[in-house]
Amino acid sequence: MEKKIYIKDESFDPIYREVSRGFYAKTRIFPSLLFFSGLFVFATQVLLPVLVFKTQDTPLEFLDNTTIVGRVAGFSDFRFEELKTDPGVLGESDYIEKDTASSDKANVPESFYLSIPKLKIEDAVVHTNSPDLNPSSALGHYPGTALPGENGNAFIYGHSVLPWFFNPKNYKTIFSTLNRLEPGDEFYITYNNRTYTYAVETTKEVQPNQVDPLAEVKPKFLNESTVVLMTCSPPGTKLRRLLVSGVLID
Repeated sequence: MEKKIYIKDESFDPIYREVSRGFYAKTRIFPSLLFFSGLFVFATQVLLPVLVFKTQDTPLEFLDNTTIVGRVAGFSDFRFEELKTDPGVLGESDYIEKDTASSDKANVPESFYLSIPKLKIEDAVVHTNSPDLNPSSALGHYPGTALPGENGNAFIYGHSVLPWFFNPKNYKTIFSTLNRLEPGDEFYITYNNRTYTYAVETTKEVQPNQVDPLAEVKPKFLNESTVVLMTCSPPGTKLRRLLVSGVLID
C-alpha cells in the first residue's frame, strides 16, 4: 500500500501561523482606523468650530458653512429673502422721496450705531439703506424706511444663532438674545453724532411672509419715531421672525 503524506497548509490558519494578516487587520487595523477617523471628524466638525465660534468676533465663512456645528447652530449662509431687497429694486428716486421729507440726503451717513445695554451690544454698526440680505459684517437698515430720529419707522435686521454661541461683537450671532427684550427696556441709536433713546413697546413673532419692512408702527399723524428690530426665531432656525418695536423717548 502506498504511503500517503499529509502536508498541512498553514497559510489561512490563525492558530498555527505566527501572524494571520486578515485576522490582524480585522481585529486591530480597521478598528484603529475607525477610531482615529471618528476622532478627526469630532475635532474638525465639532470641537474646533465650537472653540472658534465661542471666541471669534468675526465670522469664518469656511467653518460656518461646512461644519456640522455651523449648520446646526445656524451659522450657515442665510438671506432674509422675504425682504426682497437687492440693488435696483428700490431706485434712487425712492430714497430721495423718503429722505427729503425730513432730512437732507447729502447728510445721510453710510452707517450708524446701535447699542442695547441689556444684551451687552455696544455700538453695533448698521449699514444705512443696506441692499445686503445677508449682513455678516454689520446690521442692515432696510432701504426706504425712516432714519433714526425721523418721524416714521426705521427697520433694522440682523442674524441670530443658538443663544449658547451669542457674541455681541459677531454679526452672525448679534441678535441671538433679542428675545430677552421686554417692554420698557431701552436701546440707543447714534446717528450723525446724536444719540437717540428708544424704549421697547412690543415684541411679536410672525411668519416670514408676514414681514412688511415698510409698514408703519404708529399712525403717521402722531409724528413719532419708531424702530423695528428683526431677526430669526427661534434663534438658530429660519422658521419665524421676531419683531421688536421701540419708540423714541429722548
